[in-house]
Amino acid sequence: MRRRTTAEDDDAVSEILGVIMMLAMVITIMGGVWIFLNPYLVAFHDNTNWNSASNIADRVEDRIDVVGDAPYGTGTRQALSLKSSSINPANLVEEWVIASDLTPLEVVDVNELNASSFEFLALNETVAKVVVQTAQNTSEFSVTPSFDWTTLNHNQNSETFLIIDFYNAGEEHVHRWSRFVLSGLSINTAIDGGMNQIALINDARISRDPTTSWTIEEAPRLRLDTLVDGSTRLSIVLTDIRLESALGNGPNVGFKVESLGPIQLFTGESYNLQIKVTNTLHSVIDPQYHEVWLNEYTINRAAGTLGEFVGITPYQRASGSDGLTVETQDQPLYLEIDVRRLAVNA
Repeated sequence: MRRRTTAEDDDAVSEILGVIMMLAMVITIMGGVWIFLNPYLVAFHDNTNWNSASNIADRVEDRIDVVGDAPYGTGTRQALSLKSSSINPANLVEEWVIASDLTPLEVVDVNELNASSFEFLALNETVAKVVVQTAQNTSEFSVTPSFDWTTLNHNQNSETFLIIDFYNAGEEHVHRWSRFVLSGLSINTAIDGGMNQIALINDARISRDPTTSWTIEEAPRLRLDTLVDGSTRLSIVLTDIRLESALGNGPNVGFKVESLGPIQLFTGESYNLQIKVTNTLHSVIDPQYHEVWLNEYTINRAAGTLGEFVGITPYQRASGSDGLTVETQDQPLYLEIDVRRLAVNA
């Protein structure tokens, strides 16, 4: 009887050990599978979040296009799912300075000295009146035509934009100089190793991952068209988006876009056009913009065909660091430049 009990006890212990060994083997295999699959699971999670952020950027851009040209106070409201992303302000990150003579009979140069003063030189000494417009106010100055530089202090807050118009004694508009400092939105999404960012600034889409620098997915568009009479038309739409504070995470976050009223900056014939763009997100962005805008110029320069080239060219240095202009081969140039101003959740 004792011998049978001992045998049964030995069998029971063997079964328990077998089960334990099997469980240990299963756990070991599952751990190995998890270690093997974990990088793929992380990559899948990151890709899902990235796709979600890209879809959010598409929806935001659609709302901006719908509201951008609408009258003051017109807007739309909708809800966004921001479970893994947040929308943050990117304030005052891109500066555009656009200047052009509006008559062939005068050439005006303008230098902004600081936020509240500037100097100008009218080569043919015809300027008799200057009108300064900011976001808050408009001021008018009578000036004495001079062959030397003239300094004017307007003492106005010109952080967001400044438009300076020059008129001759006959009230003819001879020159316009403008500076717009544009804001945008940044869509931030947490991924493995840091943060993915998509910046929507002035109709451009600029993105970066934790391990890479900013890359231009879409640059602001400078559109050139040849008209039936052989003249050239340059069309630009600047977009300024104001967001006071970040939109936090959540499955149903309210998102309202409202127009602050568009501004028609230039329309009509242009002479001695100069455009200068500076983006402060990172120093790599300006060269990438110039590479996109000056691509055809670079190709024609390498081919030795600049004598026939019509298009965007450097204002002075070939890099574009001094600004851009348009080569028309002595044909007229017309401008259509507008500014869209929007507020988000104002």
